[in-house]
Amino acid sequence: MPKYEGIPESLTLKAARQFVEPRVSEKRFAHIEGVAKFAKRIANACGVDLFLAELSGWLHDACKHVNDKELVAMADKFGMELHPVDRQQGRLIHGPVAAYVCREELGLTNQEVLDAITEHTLGNIPMTDLSKVTFLADCLEESRPDSYRKPILDALDLDGKVNLNKAMLVALDLGLQMLISDKAVIHPRTVDCRNYFLDLVRNANK
Repeated sequence: MPKYEGIPESLTLKAARQFVEPRVSEKRFAHIEGVAKFAKRIANACGVDLFLAELSGWLHDACKHVNDKELVAMADKFGMELHPVDRQQGRLIHGPVAAYVCREELGLTNQEVLDAITEHTLGNIPMTDLSKVTFLADCLEESRPDSYRKPILDALDLDGKVNLNKAMLVALDLGLQMLISDKAVIHPRTVDCRNYFLDLVRNANK
């Protein structure tokens, strides 16, 4: 494995897998494995570093098993700034908390990977291609319903001219539709992120 800034030589893909597997349920681990594989597939199609994509996929849900209350407590311990919705819906911060845990326990300081882990649930403005790949791989993992996956895959166009921004917009739109249908609380960052990608896609089409 080539050397990467901020990634200890000991943090191989195998090590990342071994770090995550005992922390989560069998079902969650299968999802994580699927995300890592799909992240590599997307990365290969759009020129993103394959190792960084797969590593981000393996680590993105490293704290998904932690309950809402404990996630908020961990975030406070790490000194994270939390929105009121984060405190109300602690599960929304499992990505940012996982990034801190990976920094502390694995010595991971590569900011691009840490951002990808942090941003895979709510998105961010802006996002690197690695963060987009991780976000989309999480959406497209094969256990997700086909009715959700297909519009994102069509927008992404893996076998054509890959369009990460269009796929992000479709994924965010679908996510918001589901939250509205479920009468769930919507984090403002997701709305802002959706509007950001809407502007990017519209401008690209002009």
